[in-house]
Amino acid sequence: MKIKRVLPLVCLLILIMAACTKKSGNITFTATVESTAENSIMVTTLDDVGFDRASVGYGKDMLIDFLPRMGQKVEITILPQIRESYPVQVTAIRIKLIETDNTLPAETKYTKITALEAKAMMDGEDVIVLDIRSRDDYDKGHIQNAVALPRAEIETNAQTVLPDKDARILVYCKTGLNSPLAAQLLVEMGYTHVYEFGGINDWPFEIVK
Repeated sequence: MKIKRVLPLVCLLILIMAACTKKSGNITFTATVESTAENSIMVTTLDDVGFDRASVGYGKDMLIDFLPRMGQKVEITILPQIRESYPVQVTAIRIKLIETDNTLPAETKYTKITALEAKAMMDGEDVIVLDIRSRDDYDKGHIQNAVALPRAEIETNAQTVLPDKDARILVYCKTGLNSPLAAQLLVEMGYTHVYEFGGINDWPFEIVK
């Protein structure tokens, strides 16, 4: 009798676990980046996941330790909910760079400076202060005279916003995580005097709206 009573409970437990696994079964695949936008990338998938292209969105607080760029090979983990369209729309919880370009000479680097050094340069030199946060964040408060160029737009709009590649450019972001990536990208694009001084969260001086 006890076995007969236990078996239905075991079967029910197995069905519940299977249902939960299906609902929480995140999908991981590799892909090539086609294009980038603010908080999203368009990719071509390299694995058999049921779709060949995807618009991959992600939250602004999701940590990405590299700057997404066209042609990169990445590994993406997404939530199981796939919004039917073409390309499909998905939400990433993790994006990892698989292949990177290590062909740049060692001297092709930006210069890391402190907020105090950046302020001294702003007060005494002809510099461009570059804010790479979103335009919404920029509008809420930014360093005086800063130019807005969201990091996702650097490759497409830098030539217009920053026509002088020999100008002294001081780059900052929100927390200091993205400004080094953006500064290195500018150097790779041919800008010769790029400085990075962290995030506005640690800026000890006045900000304006």
